[in-house]
Amino acid sequence: MTAISSPDVPERDATETIRPATVDGHETVAAASKIILVRHGLPGGPAGPDPGLGPEGVDQARRLGTWLRGLPVVQVVASSYMRAHETARHAAEPLGLDVRVDERLREWDSDRAVYATPEAIAATERGRAFAEGRYDDFVPDYDRDATAARMRSAVLDAAAAAPGELSVLVSHGGVINTLLSDILRAPSPFFFNPGYTSVSRIAVTLSGRLVVQSVNETAHLG
Repeated sequence: MTAISSPDVPERDATETIRPATVDGHETVAAASKIILVRHGLPGGPAGPDPGLGPEGVDQARRLGTWLRGLPVVQVVASSYMRAHETARHAAEPLGLDVRVDERLREWDSDRAVYATPEAIAATERGRAFAEGRYDDFVPDYDRDATAARMRSAVLDAAAAAPGELSVLVSHGGVINTLLSDILRAPSPFFFNPGYTSVSRIAVTLSGRLVVQSVNETAHLG
């Protein structure tokens, strides 16, 4: 999939109030870059390793776009996987923004021939583990540190491209969990079940410190 460059970040008006980057030598979150990290909408068919959105997923993505329209978003970045890219495209349309692709936002690597949601495998042992919150039994064998590192670098680069501004990054449940658990130093790499098009907020300070501000917001879905 061809990446589409997002528009340049608009210049600040000279009369705009500048938020102090530090107070008494300490960085302020108020001056940080803001990241809204979004899980993709509900996938549909046909079955395959990289499905697009189903009708419900499209509706979720459009609701997300309606909600984002009231926020000062300057760029939208997405995984190249269809379910994430389509979510980003529907969400970015009301904002008048293009979608930039970042491969680092992809889900953990898998050799499966057919993508299945946790709901679709509910009757299997892995599905029961997920439903019961036994996430260590659900998560496949993958390199947690490498996954967290690539997600962190994607977030840092998005923040650097729009310093002090608000960016939307559309990704996947597994790697969102991995990044947030890495920031929070949680023992499990999968500590919550993100809703489809749920929102988690991260602040990125000037020194590159990541601060989790919220997890799994879904109020925009009504």
